Amino acid sequence: MDYRRKFLAAASRQGWAEASGIVCALSGGGDSVAMLWLLKNFFKGRLAAAHLDHCTRDGGSHEDAIFVRELCESWGIECAVKVTDVHHCRESGESFEMAGRRARYEHFYEMAARLGLPYIAVGHNSDDVVETQLMNLARGSGLAGLRGIPEVRGNIVRPVIDFSREELRRILRENGVSWRDDFTNDESDYTRNKVRNILIPWIKENLNSGFEGVMLGLAKQVSAEVEAKESAARGEISKIAFNQPPALAAWRTCGLRELPELTLAEMLRLQGAELSLPALSRARTNELAGLVRRGGCWRFQWARDIEVCYSERGIGWLHRADIKAGKIFSKNTCENRLPWWAR
Repeated sequence: MDYRRKFLAAASRQGWAEASGIVCALSGGGDSVAMLWLLKNFFKGRLAAAHLDHCTRDGGSHEDAIFVRELCESWGIECAVKVTDVHHCRESGESFEMAGRRARYEHFYEMAARLGLPYIAVGHNSDDVVETQLMNLARGSGLAGLRGIPEVRGNIVRPVIDFSREELRRILRENGVSWRDDFTNDESDYTRNKVRNILIPWIKENLNSGFEGVMLGLAKQVSAEVEAKESAARGEISKIAFNQPPALAAWRTCGLRELPELTLAEMLRLQGAELSLPALSRARTNELAGLVRRGGCWRFQWARDIEVCYSERGIGWLHRADIKAGKIFSKNTCENRLPWWAR
């Protein structure tokens, strides 16, 4: 069974082979069901599943939840289903996709904490990696974007990232396991679906039939370079990070402007990733780095309600509701009644 060897190789490489337990993010689709089947058969630790019903597709999401519950019950796997009307819980500036992702991961983290399980497994596959590479390239997200999707981020692991979408479905067919198909994946209303259904097939037909393999090879090469850059950036962040509630993260500004341009940009990118914020484009990252080098007092909107606030006191990532504004200050002065973060 080649898929067993491939799966166990990922477990060893990603560090969860001997873990006490894993929460499996289970949508009911072929990727996550195949991942759950592989975990059930080849992972020795405790296994639990988490599913979020997004209240979408005219009741289709409710049927997914029923399928997930019944599947887990038949396999003897604990399952927590949470119902969230994603359309109505969007925060200011959030798209439906962003709100859904936030709600899903909140559910996954809550379950992992409740059960005391160290890892959360999500079902991204090699096709997802290539699609993400192309989307990042078009958005101008820089070298890190060409990595696509990292295998590990914090306690998030991706056990089936080496499997193609078709491989995972073949595993299910060979073992008599059913799954749920989301019909919206065949529509091209969303950017990822356009990349999946239109762009990649066109490239394979007209430019290179082995395009996906080329991109996956590039992803591995870039990952090695990005990991070296991230290690250096983490070292610099550790020197200047400090605790300043209610800031989600805070840095001292002393020496920050003297750092090499590429190092500063990588530090900013990495801090955003560690706060699970959407990645900035290369242009926006450069804009933020330029503000840091300029100094003064300013606020920079990263995404949704998250702003980066800067003064000589420090730089902090905050929810907008926690920024208690004082006067409207000029570009390069910090005087009179200032917000707390600039005093």
